[in-house]
Amino acid sequence: MTQLKDSRTNLIDESHLDRQTMGDARLAGELLEMFVLQLDAAMRELATAGPQRRIAIAHSLKGTARSLGIAAVADCAAALEAPLLDAAALDRLGHVATTLGAQVRGRVRSPG
Repeated sequence: MTQLKDSRTNLIDESHLDRQTMGDARLAGELLEMFVLQLDAAMRELATAGPQRRIAIAHSLKGTARSLGIAAVADCAAALEAPLLDAAALDRLGHVATTLGAQVRGRVRSPG
C-alpha cells in the first residue's frame, strides 16, 4: 500500500499522468480537478453508504485513481472494496483526499 508520509508527499505519479494525457498539461489539470470533485462527492456519500454502494463507489475511485497515477487513492479505495467496512481505510482515504485536493489546487495556481 502506498504510504503518505506527510502532506508534502506528491500523490500524483507525474510521468504516468503525462503518458495518459500525451503531455497535455491543461488536460492533466482538468482531469485532476474533476477527480478531486468526484473524490469529494464520494467521501460525502461513503459516510452513509451501505456495503453494496460503498463497494461500487470504491471500485469507481480505484479505477479512476489508477488511470491518473494516484496510487494512494487507489490503494485506499481497494481496501474499501471488502465486504466489511475498514474504518481505518476510510480515514486514510479522507486524509489522502484532503492532501490531494491541496496538491491539485496548488498545481492550478502554479505557472506552467
